[in-house]
Amino acid sequence: MKAPQEFRFNSGRLSLDLPATVRRRASVPNDVLAPPGAPARWLRDAALVADLPDLSLAQETALRRLRETIWSLADAVTRSASLPTEAVEHLNAVAAFPPPLPQLDAATATIHRIATDPFQAALATIAQDAIDLLGGPLRTRIKACAQPDCRMLFLDISPSARRRWCSMDRCGSRAKGGAFRLRLKESDHTC
Repeated sequence: MKAPQEFRFNSGRLSLDLPATVRRRASVPNDVLAPPGAPARWLRDAALVADLPDLSLAQETALRRLRETIWSLADAVTRSASLPTEAVEHLNAVAAFPPPLPQLDAATATIHRIATDPFQAALATIAQDAIDLLGGPLRTRIKACAQPDCRMLFLDISPSARRRWCSMDRCGSRAKGGAFRLRLKESDHTC
């Protein structure tokens, strides 16, 4: 049996993967960045840092604040509501830090990303992706999972733009299974 992944990276954009670290936001929220070391592991697993960093409490708090900032902005977009000014200001401030610069290694022909402050560069990368998404033409494709207790944000890139769930394997399967059980129950009562 395959071990469950600690983090989900299936929202369609890096900036939406960060808010996905709060699962079941609409019912009993589960912050997967809460365990010790989880914020550093998320940064590594998101390929924002090469090595597992030792994060200070202030850095972990900054990552969580960016997560909630992006959540509030993207959630407002899904509801066609006005963007919260304070959240926009915070996102812009975080995005102002220089992102890591790509450098080509001549010996291995691989790319290394160089930053004077890898943590701030990682946050800037996430914030810049969020600005690109929220201010660009794809903003209308940001959706919240239709499963009532989930509400994970995702980018719907399906041709018809009719995707309903964050994942067919998770919430889509639960929704379809629940609908099937309801139909069976209703058919039992009509017999």
